[in-house]
Amino acid sequence: MEEAQIPSLEKILQSTNFLSAPDASAKVVQVGDHFAVKYGRSVDLLEAQNLSYVATHSNVPVPKLYGTLFEESTNRKFIIMEMIKGQTLAQAWPDLTPTEKRDVVGQILEALFELRKIPSVGYIGSVDKQACVDGIFYSPRKVHNPSLFGPFETEEDMNQGILRMLEYTEPASCVALLRTLFAATLKTTRSLTFTHGDPQPKNIIVEKAEAAADGEPSLKIKIIDWEISGWYPEYWEFCNATLACRFKPDRLETVQSVVTTYPQEYLMMQVVRELFLS
Repeated sequence: MEEAQIPSLEKILQSTNFLSAPDASAKVVQVGDHFAVKYGRSVDLLEAQNLSYVATHSNVPVPKLYGTLFEESTNRKFIIMEMIKGQTLAQAWPDLTPTEKRDVVGQILEALFELRKIPSVGYIGSVDKQACVDGIFYSPRKVHNPSLFGPFETEEDMNQGILRMLEYTEPASCVALLRTLFAATLKTTRSLTFTHGDPQPKNIIVEKAEAAADGEPSLKIKIIDWEISGWYPEYWEFCNATLACRFKPDRLETVQSVVTTYPQEYLMMQVVRELFLS
């Protein structure tokens, strides 16, 4: 694997072996036997930074990062990764046995525990003290305004940034009520933990492995899609995971078995996300 030559731009663009929808703004293609490449104008190379950071600072199972490319004439970015030959958990789950499901859930639990062991860097935001990129902080213009998008020094600073953004779209009376609710529900004494940000089944790859004599699981997971990862309050992962699969009861049950629950924060953040999406 180490001897495989990293593909050229020409070879990447020639690939029609799509792992994503062919018309997706961020396409993913398999190139040869060894590489998966994510590319497009909407691709943010921060995802590669996140992937590299997690691989370096933890034992979380992730694809190997081989490098990045930038095509200046089209503004397309390319992230070259290890090709994982498996199914997404969303695809594999219906056909797994109860024992296999327990094994996979256990591996996810261990991976998220490992992720939380990455030492805090003392701020809320992305690696190298960059702005937050979670959907709540999305700005199509990529405006540099730390008071709105971070990085934030404290959780209180982040809460105030969210409220300031809502002032652009919501009546003053609504924001005033939210300010009161924030104070009651979003505690500012939570730990700051490294967070995947989108731990949906589609972002977990399940590989079949040879059954080991020592009883090791015959299935192995790899976690992909680290584009909105960073340091956030400890409740953030649970809120994102539950909001992402709220219409799928079986997935909600699984989420509660692998992520610590934060009921108050979940209800408050659901209101906030509905306002941003409306």
